[in-house]
Amino acid sequence: MGVATRQSSLIDEALAAIGGTWRLLLGRADAGYHFDFSQRGLAGSFVPLVMVNAVMAGLMGMTGQGPSPAMQLFSSGLLLGLRYGAMRMVLPQLKALHAFRPFMVASNWSGTVVLMAALVASLGLGFIAAMLLGPAAGDTIVGLILTLWAGVALAMLVIEINIYRLVVGLNFTEIVIVVMAQFVALLAGGYILSQFPFSG
Repeated sequence: MGVATRQSSLIDEALAAIGGTWRLLLGRADAGYHFDFSQRGLAGSFVPLVMVNAVMAGLMGMTGQGPSPAMQLFSSGLLLGLRYGAMRMVLPQLKALHAFRPFMVASNWSGTVVLMAALVASLGLGFIAAMLLGPAAGDTIVGLILTLWAGVALAMLVIEINIYRLVVGLNFTEIVIVVMAQFVALLAGGYILSQFPFSG
């Protein structure tokens, strides 16, 4: 498991995290060494995650569809908290509590990197399709973006599994256990959110 504890700026950490995320996607054993697993690194990893979620909530809010930006941020925060809470409960049973902070750091940064890349790619695809196809581009743009986000979901699944393997140090059975625990936590979060009116 990597134990990166550099004293660096947030920009340096972000650049290193891009490399770490790419290595996680490829399943490289050295991926963990590109993240700062110190207490400072953990705090820093939440900053870009909040920022990218705020940007996405703002963009969704501009469309006038779905929940308000504030509700979207609340939903993201609740689901993340429940997911991490589930990990905090399960890891001690697997004798892997020492990996809880590295897990959060790697998950925060990889989520940020992938979401930012997907957001930029979505905007780029939409712009290019609109330029090439003109007013008739609507359905094509939607199809391209949906395909892109399906790929993003698959990439995030691969990255998360490799975080469990390479950063947390879990075996196959333990990975199944933590995935199930987080799934139950997310179901609970979905139920909680269903009790709120999704209005602006």
